[in-house]
Amino acid sequence: MIYAHIGNAVLTITPENNSSAQAFVELLEKGDVTVSMHDYGGFEKVGPLGTELPTNDERITTEPGDVILYQGNQITIYYNTNTWSFTRLGRVQGLTQAELMEALGEGSAEARFSLRAENMTEEVGVFDFEKKTVLLNSGYEMPIMGLGTYALDYDTCVNSVKTLLRDGGRLIDTAYMYGNEDAVGEGVRQAMAEYGIPREEIFVITKIYPNQFHDPESAIDMALEKLDIGYLDMMLLHHPGTDDVKAYKVMEKYVKEGKIRSLGLSNWYVKELNAFLPQVSIAPALVQNEIHPYYQERDVVPFIQKKGIVVQGWYPLGGRGYTAALLEDETINAIAGAHGVSAAQVILRWDLQRGVVVIPGSGNVTHIRENLDLFGFELTEEEMDQIAALDRGEKHDWY
Repeated sequence: MIYAHIGNAVLTITPENNSSAQAFVELLEKGDVTVSMHDYGGFEKVGPLGTELPTNDERITTEPGDVILYQGNQITIYYNTNTWSFTRLGRVQGLTQAELMEALGEGSAEARFSLRAENMTEEVGVFDFEKKTVLLNSGYEMPIMGLGTYALDYDTCVNSVKTLLRDGGRLIDTAYMYGNEDAVGEGVRQAMAEYGIPREEIFVITKIYPNQFHDPESAIDMALEKLDIGYLDMMLLHHPGTDDVKAYKVMEKYVKEGKIRSLGLSNWYVKELNAFLPQVSIAPALVQNEIHPYYQERDVVPFIQKKGIVVQGWYPLGGRGYTAALLEDETINAIAGAHGVSAAQVILRWDLQRGVVVIPGSGNVTHIRENLDLFGFELTEEEMDQIAALDRGEKHDWY
């Protein structure tokens, strides 16, 4: 990631996949670059870079948030549209047009470009165990543990969501294919009214399925209507499929309109990510994959994290295929006994210490409360290694 420090604002910029952006990153590796910028044409802030970068010009129409190299030696941040021959260096993440214009301010401004977000209270992708959150590359904070709602019927889902929120949890995962987005929305609305929880504290993720990719506008609008909570904190593509890039690009449009805050992918691995990422403008903030002690993705997880993308594990307790075996595993239970906690808590804590967000699914009130109680103990390096040794590479679902 690249960060532009302007006044008290820090803009998070996802670099473009081209030689110009790579050269800009290499320049910043030598030290921060400060650019004196001014408004031009009612659509951009522009200033001299002080050096030449290679160009990859093409005729494009800019969008708010585009960071552009002009004539090889000028940097521009667009807050409106313009059509010309430009080289795109990257895109500002997580801000609507109005928020971007407020951050840039009116008139002249000093913009310090850096590979470090010094003014931010947290580092992107690094877990804050005190706040129990992680800062996404979109600029938003996300809780690091929450609730999965797969297979929960309407009433159970509403009650589970309310239980999670009442007991301090703030992250909820659903999907079109789960058939319970309306129940999640109802649970959120009831909890907000009954417990006085502000909407901004709650983080809801949903997903659109490949059979919706041909008409993503209808799919997104349906999710917004069913959830009925004002905006989507995050939307994911459920897994790769025909027209997945097309669907993601429409999701990008909804981000710019403020209807979706962050984007992500589910069931994407190294090969899929290498093919997909160069085709989109807004970097995914999250990749959600099957991860548990019997299927650990020890190569995939660091690959994703090194790209500034947070990893989230579904089926963290093994799902339908491995839950019973994991909860009865001798190694895990020995560790649980040493800390006076449950086997489930050990597994979830192991994920957190790897930097993997957890969303265990449950309709059991006691289990939901227990799954949130992960911060009164810490696994030793030896215990982490013992669990790492349990990896079988056995995946439950096909994708």
